[in-house]
Amino acid sequence: MKKTVRLYNVMFPVYMLFLLFPAVWLLALPVNFAVDSAVILLAVRHYRCGDGKFIWKKSILRVWLLGFLADFAGAGLITALFYVLEGQMNLSLYSHWYAEVLMAIPGVALAGWLIWCIDKGWALKKTGLAPENCRKLAFALAVFTAPYTMLIPTALLYR
Repeated sequence: MKKTVRLYNVMFPVYMLFLLFPAVWLLALPVNFAVDSAVILLAVRHYRCGDGKFIWKKSILRVWLLGFLADFAGAGLITALFYVLEGQMNLSLYSHWYAEVLMAIPGVALAGWLIWCIDKGWALKKTGLAPENCRKLAFALAVFTAPYTMLIPTALLYR
């Protein structure tokens, strides 16, 4: 009889592609910049809180770069959860796609919360927006730019 061996620990979440394949960065950087830009411009227009071009110029680089840091913090939380649950509790998380999704939710939530905090507290400060409008714009950025790709289970990619 031939045994089939499954190496679930060898699999890695989608967000790890950024670390292993630098070519992915060539796509991720401009796409993130475009999405951040669109969210800023559309949210400013929706909330009617000022000149969109001026606010974009004053905030886009900080929003874009600090958004990546928030994404890495969320990925770090997912990785830590993976090692605790898989290593310490001997759970095979990659055997079910829904286990991967459930494990990724805290990381996506952390990244979204960090995006909101960082944008509200620092990235939008030089725009001259009122605190209420800073909170609204930061909330729009957090909701629409959170790293939802972390929710894609690896089982969909490797089957």
